[in-house]
Amino acid sequence: MDTNKVELYIYDLSKGMAAAFSPMLIGKRIQGIWHTSIVVYNREYFFGSKGVESCNPGTTALERPLRVEVIGETQVPYSVFIDYLNGLSETTYAYNSLLLEERRKTLKEKLIRKEKKREKKRKKILESGGELPPELKEDFAMADTDTVNGQSQLPSDEAFALEEEEERREEEAKKKAREPPIVYKDIIDVKVEFDALVALIDGKLNPEEQRATEELQQYMIGDEGSWALSDGFLDFVGRLLNDTQLSVDVRVKTLNVLAMAALKDDVILVLHQDRKDHILMNYAFEIDRLSIQEQEAIALFMANMFENLSSSEWLLYISEWTYNNQQTSNIRVTTKVAVHSLLSDSPILQDRGAAIIHNLACKEVKTVVFDDVAVELTMALLQYFNSKPPEEQLYRCMKALAKFVQVSTQEVPQLIQMIGPDPRSFKGVSDRVDSLVDQIALKLR
Repeated sequence: MDTNKVELYIYDLSKGMAAAFSPMLIGKRIQGIWHTSIVVYNREYFFGSKGVESCNPGTTALERPLRVEVIGETQVPYSVFIDYLNGLSETTYAYNSLLLEERRKTLKEKLIRKEKKREKKRKKILESGGELPPELKEDFAMADTDTVNGQSQLPSDEAFALEEEEERREEEAKKKAREPPIVYKDIIDVKVEFDALVALIDGKLNPEEQRATEELQQYMIGDEGSWALSDGFLDFVGRLLNDTQLSVDVRVKTLNVLAMAALKDDVILVLHQDRKDHILMNYAFEIDRLSIQEQEAIALFMANMFENLSSSEWLLYISEWTYNNQQTSNIRVTTKVAVHSLLSDSPILQDRGAAIIHNLACKEVKTVVFDDVAVELTMALLQYFNSKPPEEQLYRCMKALAKFVQVSTQEVPQLIQMIGPDPRSFKGVSDRVDSLVDQIALKLR
């Protein structure tokens, strides 16, 4: 078979500007704003706005690459390679391009809002006769929103890239500073669970579903990125969860594998595929009608979703849709799963329900999100307290209650006083519970 050399072309989109100006702008040196392409079969292939594009090597608008690295050889026939790229361009990369464009739009809107605030602050200082601080005197590259012919101009690509880097650093700082979520990383052997799932559905899948199984194996066992999952992947998941001809064990194994997927950094890209059909959340909405094994698997999946900031934010989305003639949303489904699990008779579900409520409360709470659910969650906590919970679950729930009295400063304290039990009745259980009880008691005065 013919052997073809494979090269990696590396470009710096900023042409050296990132390295020169990033220390002044964000306090950290960025060596470059990188773009890469693959050169093989005497063509350069790269991810562009229309998916996978190609040209003669070194003839893109970026001109010559900063450096070239030989990364190996391939014996894949050219025709097979092209067919594969065409498929990616129409599915996975096209979808990722849409997500990137949406994110780019959001960041640019954020930049414009930031500059408007800066300009307002400048005017206020100047009108009062004060002197502008140095940061307001400088032309800030990240806030490049000049007006031309009455139209506000969006920031440059360099400004966008620097803002994206700043936002990434902010996200990392938030992750380090936040209250650690309660997740279950070692409770499932994902390979054993996946193999069991494959055995259960063997011979029951069409060719497209079989490919989706292979994609799931790449993602979970091969530790590939979410790019391995095609656009129709969640349709495959929907089949496994909703086909009554398949056994309960299929649904449980599927959910357990998804619970482990929830721990991956890029799971949010999978979740975004569900914005239209709400396959996962509609299934979770039915938790009170499912077998106990399915309920435990759903609660595990939802608790693990708090491992990453992006997926935990997804659980709190307030956009509504109609399911079975009822209006619901991600935050409503998350609340339902948490409450149902906490108040169940299953110790496993109670443990996971306490974890979900703890994780919900310990996020960087926004009143607009919790106004609608804080009362429902509080009533569940108070009812659970009557069961004399173990110290670990009591601690999680008391921490959640301490957060809720801060968010809903009137309704939650009133509920505690009206319904009980009085949190102070749990004094003496442990030092950490005592500390939380004292915090709550201050809000009840």
